[in-house]
Formats: sequence, C-alpha cells, structure tokens
Amino acid sequence: MHNVYVPSANVDVIRRLNVAFNAGDLDALQSLLSPDVEFVDHLPLPDAAQEAHGVDEVTNVLGQWREGFSGFRAEVGEYIDLDDYVVCSTHWRFTSKDGEIELDWHGAEAHQVHRGKLIWSAGGFRDVQAAIQAVEQRQTG
Repeated sequence: MHNVYVPSANVDVIRRLNVAFNAGDLDALQSLLSPDVEFVDHLPLPDAAQEAHGVDEVTNVLGQWREGFSGFRAEVGEYIDLDDYVVCSTHWRFTSKDGEIELDWHGAEAHQVHRGKLIWSAGGFRDVQAAIQAVEQRQTG
C-alpha cells in the first residue's frame, strides 16, 4: 500500500488561487477571496498600490501586474502548510509587452485562509524563511 499525500484544505485553496491567477480567471480567483481580504505586496510595481483591501482592490492590483507584462506566471514549487497559513516558494516569470525582456524571480508568499477563503496575503518575500517570519509576527502581533 502506498502513502499518498493529501494536501490540507487550505493548501488546496492556495493551489486553486494559483491556477486561477495563471489562467487569468478572475471569476474563479474572486470566488476564493473573502470579502474583506487584505493583500500586501513587498515588491509593488511603481504605479501599483502596495496594499489592497477587499475583493475589488485586490483584483485591481493583480490586474495591474498582468497588464504590465505580456507573460506573467507564478509557478509554485513548494506549499508549506502552517495550519491557517500557507507559505509558498514561487518562481515568477515575467515577459515584457514587446517580448524583448524576460525576467525570472524566485521568492515567497504567505497566505492566510479561513473557512475556504483567502483572508490575508503578502507577496514579494526574498525567501521562504522571510515569509514564515511574517506569519510568525502576524500570529503573535
């Protein structure tokens, strides 16, 4: 008999968010957001908000990222299940509108899920440890 890893419900929510994001499926993405979702971007675009609150603002910020590039993907390499929190190690790929510049960036994000909905997300961490530290600060603060 083989042991099969079954991801937690919270990891599954973050996986589905990532799939929806990469597909540009705003309806699916919005269906996984709590009405009072909070988002913090530690590496925002120059014209994009660093923080967003609520489904519309979060969707707008993500839309600004997508509009800035012709190709924009997040490939999650690892999901770290921390009860209500999920930390992701992610490989981001960006292609400029003219297709002449391609960027690869490895970083991390931290997410909090409650009752099947994303309630808090922070991106732009340099590595998984920095994202875990943000989760620990949020838990104690």
